Amino acid sequence: MKLLIIFFLILELVSSNEHRLLLTGFTKHETPKRPNGQTWNEFNYGGGYEYSTFKEYGKLYYSSNVTILEDSFNYKQYTLSSAPSVRYKLSENFTGSIGLAFFVMRKKETYLKHTVGDPIDYGIIPGAAPIAILSYKKFTMNLAYVPSISAGNIHSIGFAILFFGWTL
Repeated sequence: MKLLIIFFLILELVSSNEHRLLLTGFTKHETPKRPNGQTWNEFNYGGGYEYSTFKEYGKLYYSSNVTILEDSFNYKQYTLSSAPSVRYKLSENFTGSIGLAFFVMRKKETYLKHTVGDPIDYGIIPGAAPIAILSYKKFTMNLAYVPSISAGNIHSIGFAILFFGWTL
């Protein structure tokens, strides 16, 4: 499975025609405070790189990105994602895209129930999130929404994240 994912990402990179530098920005959580009463880190500084196979408005294309940022708990998070999307021309200089990002993150396992003093290890977390991108010439604002999840020992608070891009 890992080899298939790597093959797909390399194939996409080779066929890409659009490259973008990313600057991570802000998050907004569904609840104002963490379960322990502390506040969330909602300024998630970091950066990344994105490439896409966009060729024609109204047609499906794929984009992939890698980002490194500070997560909501002030820990480093590493994310790799791929997103099938459709882009529309809104005016002469504005475009909009909608899609669904499939991602894997390497981050501290803060979504697990831990008692005070338990060490929190890094783990790999897969997921999916709807995305929307608004572009003005070479500047983009990317928005993704990850809903709350509560299953077994996984308890995650939903959030929306906004980050910015510059097309090279």
